[in-house]
Amino acid sequence: MNSDKKFQVYIFGHSCGLSDRKLLNTIFENSNCRSIKIFYHKNGNGDNYTELTQNISRHFNKKALMREKIVDKTLSVELPQNIRFTEKKN
Repeated sequence: MNSDKKFQVYIFGHSCGLSDRKLLNTIFENSNCRSIKIFYHKNGNGDNYTELTQNISRHFNKKALMREKIVDKTLSVELPQNIRFTEKKN
């Protein structure tokens, strides 16, 4: 990443598993990455915010940096699961 532009990472439906470790580490630890906002799934009485946070933490070599960048759950948003689109007719 050779740009000087600041950016925020949005996580939508990605597990942030280890298969993408090198790529995600490069993005997350980039000095222009300002924050990581998680859009989590609600399931029953709980959600997967903590699981996603733990998965994201595995991509950081600098754990203090991770704590600075991950947006707090109170500022994150539940990803709706019941959106339905109507078919567009030509």
